[in-house]
Amino acid sequence: MPTENSVAQTEAYTGGFRLRNLPRLVLTILRRAVDIVAASLFIYMAFAILVQILGRYVFNYSIAGTEETATFAQVWLVMLGAGIAMRHHQHVGVDVLIVRCPMWIQKLVGGISFLLGLWFLVVVVNGSFGLVAIGLMVKSAALRLPLVIPYSAIPVGMSYFALEFTIATLPGLLSRKQADDTGHSGELL
Repeated sequence: MPTENSVAQTEAYTGGFRLRNLPRLVLTILRRAVDIVAASLFIYMAFAILVQILGRYVFNYSIAGTEETATFAQVWLVMLGAGIAMRHHQHVGVDVLIVRCPMWIQKLVGGISFLLGLWFLVVVVNGSFGLVAIGLMVKSAALRLPLVIPYSAIPVGMSYFALEFTIATLPGLLSRKQADDTGHSGELL
């Protein structure tokens, strides 16, 4: 069992950083990176479409590839956006009947729906690897870019969604207290 002195020495050696804070730090960095990538994709998509509109209707010249890259950005934005929406509890849920049931039924139904949702996400991620393998061989029409670029959004985005889904759902299932009026009892991390 560590003594107070050994804990103080460890904290001094690590600059006051405790290892149990590592998951929270990693999650914060991951969330920040996803937010930056999503914002960048949105800005690029808007810019590419604006360039396409200006080129086509103002200069009467179609700029090759802007539609294609904007579509790629949109695919990535949708896949990452699903996880961002899950983080902020913005997905639609119908719970008008379940909230009237006793807490043990709410937890049972919540646990079953959590397992089914997680199973679905695992199936989607596993199934997407075949599509990604095909994307390594097939090229896009305009720019001849490998389709692995948009196809990779599925396993990456759905893995991130599964992480946020787990973080959003598990605290409510594992807590002993009643959920608040929003249906959330707190965050895991």
